[in-house]
Amino acid sequence: MRTIILTFLLSAVGWCASYDPFLLNTQLSLLPKIAMLEKNGANSKSPFRILITYDRSDEHTALLCSQILIRKFNGRFNSRSLTVNRLPFDKLDASGSYHLIYALKAELPQLKKLLHTANTAGTMTALYDSDKLRESGFLLSTHMERTPVILINAKVLRGEQFSFPDNLLEMARLVE
Repeated sequence: MRTIILTFLLSAVGWCASYDPFLLNTQLSLLPKIAMLEKNGANSKSPFRILITYDRSDEHTALLCSQILIRKFNGRFNSRSLTVNRLPFDKLDASGSYHLIYALKAELPQLKKLLHTANTAGTMTALYDSDKLRESGFLLSTHMERTPVILINAKVLRGEQFSFPDNLLEMARLVE
C-alpha cells in the first residue's frame, strides 16, 4: 500500500518522468543496508551518515529521497542515529565525512568530480544509474530484473579496503 501511495505521490510531482520510483525506493532500502554490512565499519556507534548528491534540476528528488530514508528507517539505522544530508554536485567539498554517498542521475564528469572531492577512506559510493557503475568508479548500485540485483564494482572493491560478508558477495553481481 505504501508503494502505491509513494508512486502516486511521485507521479503527481512529475518525478516518474525521470526516475523509476520503484527502483529508487528499492535502492534507498538496500544500499544503506549493504553499506552497513561492510565489516570494517559495522561495529561503529557513531551516527550513520548518508550524503545524497544531485544535479540542481533534481533538488526536489534529492529532498524526497532524504525524506524517504528518514521515514523508512525512523531516523535510526541498526541502533545508530541516521543523518541524511543533500548537496548539489557544484557545491561539493571535502569537509564532510560520510559512510555512504548516493548520487542521483549525473554525467560522468560530475561523478568523477564527486569521487575526487568527497572520496575519503572508508566512504562507500553508490549511484542511481547502474549502467555507469563501471566507468564512474563508484562501488555500488542496483538494477531490476525479475528481482533487484545488487551490483558491486569489482575494481573498486579490490582497490579499496572494503570487506563484505561472503554471502553478500555470492548474491551480488560483480561488475568488471
